[in-house]
Amino acid sequence: MSGIDAGAVRRYLEKVQASEQFQKSDACRRLLRYLVERALAGEVPKEFEIAIDVFGKDASFNGAEDSVVRVAVRSLRQRLREYYAGAGRDDALHFAIPKGGYRLEALPRAVALPQPPVAERQPRSRALVVGTVLGVLALGASLLTNVYFWLRAPRTDESPARARLVDSAVWADLHTSDRRLTLVLGDTFMFTQLDPATGRTLTVRDTSINSSEELRAFLASNPSLAADRGQRYVSYFTRSAVLGMTSVLRMLDRPGRQVEVRVLEELQAEDIQEHDIVYVGPFARLGPLIGHYLQQSRYDYDAQHGSLTDTLSHQSYLPAGELSHQRTDYGLIAKFQGPSGNHIMVFASVARNVGLQQIVSTLTSVDGLAAFESKWRDRYAEVPSSFEALVAVTGFRRTDLAAEVVDVNALPAPHLARSATAARAGP
Repeated sequence: MSGIDAGAVRRYLEKVQASEQFQKSDACRRLLRYLVERALAGEVPKEFEIAIDVFGKDASFNGAEDSVVRVAVRSLRQRLREYYAGAGRDDALHFAIPKGGYRLEALPRAVALPQPPVAERQPRSRALVVGTVLGVLALGASLLTNVYFWLRAPRTDESPARARLVDSAVWADLHTSDRRLTLVLGDTFMFTQLDPATGRTLTVRDTSINSSEELRAFLASNPSLAADRGQRYVSYFTRSAVLGMTSVLRMLDRPGRQVEVRVLEELQAEDIQEHDIVYVGPFARLGPLIGHYLQQSRYDYDAQHGSLTDTLSHQSYLPAGELSHQRTDYGLIAKFQGPSGNHIMVFASVARNVGLQQIVSTLTSVDGLAAFESKWRDRYAEVPSSFEALVAVTGFRRTDLAAEVVDVNALPAPHLARSATAARAGP
């Protein structure tokens, strides 16, 4: 870090640690601060030192038998990638940990994020994409098989209803875009745990752990629990999420378009930089997409209570009723520009991960789109290119009955959002 102002480095450290990617991981925050301070002192710590200074190990620590440091550093690298792909993409300094050691670097943004040449990005065939999806989404095999056969079916002439939808202000730019389209299917993250009473392996859902990296970080900061909690994890896909994704495919697929379907764990930072992206899934599983969205949104998300709060009106939206009876849940729809002018669209359930099919149908059915456009005409002249909408979904037990647009909001132009982010970062 020679030649870099230490005060500036520490200011950006505070900004990174306050981000969404680091708020839930005390271990990653401690490790990042430690590596920054050692780098400012011109030192490169050894694995043994990190184990003792950061994770409280004693002199008997053996890196060959205990991987706590290596796992934590991998998790830290991933969180940094997610942060700089989202809210931190305009930071003047980017922290990086080159593989093969524990040296932390603070690099100017132009050096930290080189753009890969377009020629190096080889397109995948549609058949290979679908095959990959079927291999990964084992728990949703029966539903995804239906998606597979729909993708392979010959395309017919567009119906008047579909033409009405794809020509609308909501879908036209995404439908005609020449960029590769990446459809991201959000899942409910679960991991295995040993039941001490029976000795059986259980599958556990912990709402504070929503990715394999968060699981690794949790085990790294709580090594005494690692024996009972394996690093194996499984993905659970709701029926409404998969059917909702099928509706999106019908809207955007066209002959000759490069389309790929991925689970969130496979989404890379470079995909967010270059591809058009549509996400369907739980809000808690937005992963690296969340930084791009929340810096523009007027809603605050409370993961603990599964609620949304309007930052302007201060009104909170909480799910009502029980899943076993009549209920009301909430979802968000958002569309905005990505880092390179690409399109990003989000269909997310907020609290109980239900209602996604109805949320998606708000914009993929003629009646739903007409009601959506009418809501905009009550406030604006037309639907803007970047927007968000709060949707209430009513249902009975596991059946979603109807969706209603509660509120709509125009998101700021991309250059304004980036300027606001840079201003908050300071000099």
